[in-house]
Amino acid sequence: MSVPPDFEDALGESLDVIDRELAKDEVPLRDRPLRAARDFVTYCVMQVAVGEEITEPGKFLDYMASDWFKAIYARTIGWYTARYGQAVKSGSGKSHTGCTLVLDTPFAMRIPVVTKRPGQPGETIWVCFPKQVEDDEDPLEWIVDGPNVRELPRSDGLKARRQAIEIANAVRAIVTSIMAIELPTTRVKGMRDAILPHLDRAASLIARDRPEERKHAQWDLQMACELALKLLSEQRSGSFKESHDLYHLYDSLPDGPSPFKRTVLRGIPNWQLMAEWRYGGGPAISTAQAFARYRTTLKVVAGVGAVAEHKLRFGGARIEIKRAPYLHEDPEMYLPRRRAATDEEEA
Repeated sequence: MSVPPDFEDALGESLDVIDRELAKDEVPLRDRPLRAARDFVTYCVMQVAVGEEITEPGKFLDYMASDWFKAIYARTIGWYTARYGQAVKSGSGKSHTGCTLVLDTPFAMRIPVVTKRPGQPGETIWVCFPKQVEDDEDPLEWIVDGPNVRELPRSDGLKARRQAIEIANAVRAIVTSIMAIELPTTRVKGMRDAILPHLDRAASLIARDRPEERKHAQWDLQMACELALKLLSEQRSGSFKESHDLYHLYDSLPDGPSPFKRTVLRGIPNWQLMAEWRYGGGPAISTAQAFARYRTTLKVVAGVGAVAEHKLRFGGARIEIKRAPYLHEDPEMYLPRRRAATDEEEA
């Protein structure tokens, strides 16, 4: 299926105006396509003619399952993909950045934390919240621009897979625990929301494998641990110690299950040194040291997530939902528009 070129032109011109306004309103890129398609209908579509029947669009619930809106939404996705590329799909919260080693070389991972499984054909899908790597998943496929693992010696390939599984399991456990904790105060919510960005940034910096960025990653690791311990204290007692010292924060935790053994904190340098690295000072950090501290940080945050109070625990949960009624059945309708080359371009 396709749409007339004249309509495609009109849609594109309108979307350009709409998207600029959405950007001014700070609407996240991932949320703009559906919003833009609805705004196009609201402000640009006066009537819709299907055969002999002519109607006004009405409210979103009235037209969202119509064939004409499915086409508009699909072509809006195509327009956004042409303008922004894969950035349209990023930032959705369905994946997080991790870091793993292959042959002692760091690589970033894009770890899916919300996955989809087929349900009733054409009718439903299963939305899944895995808390660990599942049997039919290969975390080596989540490595960004990684090496050809199939060409590695068997022992190195197995080691790489074990390492990737460990990191992916930890990240998934953190997401499915931390993000569903009880929020008795606004400070708990604020600290919770800051933890994952610190972990993502630290993983990205370490994966770049540059001396200065390994240093800069240290403060993100420090803050992820610090926020996790302060979050747990705030959740249990309504307050926390004003300190950067992880040992002091650990020893000051209110009564309750311990998130991890105190000796785990040996894997994180003292906060004064972490702060020095924050500004580019301090001694050089090797890849092995940076990665070891990253692994320790994941243990700290995962430990806190495991013992914190939760509204619910959805790790491993699966929810069957109906397919969105405004989705087009033809996958080619979502592709960016292919413009015919002009005679000059061909020449």
